[in-house]
Amino acid sequence: MVHTVLTQFASESAASSGGFGALGLDLKAFIVQLVTFLIVFYVLKRYVFDWIIKTLDKRQKIIEEGVKSAQDMTEQKDKLEKEVAKIKSDARTQADEILALSRTQSEEMIAKAGADASEKADKMIIEAKKKIEEETDRSRRSLKSEIVALVVDTTEKLIGSKVDANKDKALIEDALKSGSGK
Repeated sequence: MVHTVLTQFASESAASSGGFGALGLDLKAFIVQLVTFLIVFYVLKRYVFDWIIKTLDKRQKIIEEGVKSAQDMTEQKDKLEKEVAKIKSDARTQADEILALSRTQSEEMIAKAGADASEKADKMIIEAKKKIEEETDRSRRSLKSEIVALVVDTTEKLIGSKVDANKDKALIEDALKSGSGK
């Protein structure tokens, strides 16, 4: 049924009009459609297109700002990465210097401690030698006085009488000299 209505409409419009009718167009319908299109176009242009264009411009601006911000952030990121790399390099250099310094200082401290220990040991040995010499001297003097006393006692017993102190001392010294010379 729709098919018959369309066929009839086409044949009537072709017969009623001259040049446009031969092409299958109705001049009145065309003019009505053209006027309707112009009215719709005017309304859309006046109220809708401007709003759509403003919205698209805003979005375009936001997108451009986002792209620019992304580029700026990328540049800042690159700068920061370079700065971080430089700071890390400086920190490594400083750490190496500190380690080298601490190694040197520890070696110096160890050497100094060794030298101090060696000095102390040497001092202790010297002091021990001095004490040994003092003890030896003390022992010799003590022994010498005991020997003198024994010699005096022995001499008295042999001679039977006491000799005076000067003769006694001379005899003892001669005896000691002859005894130490052997």
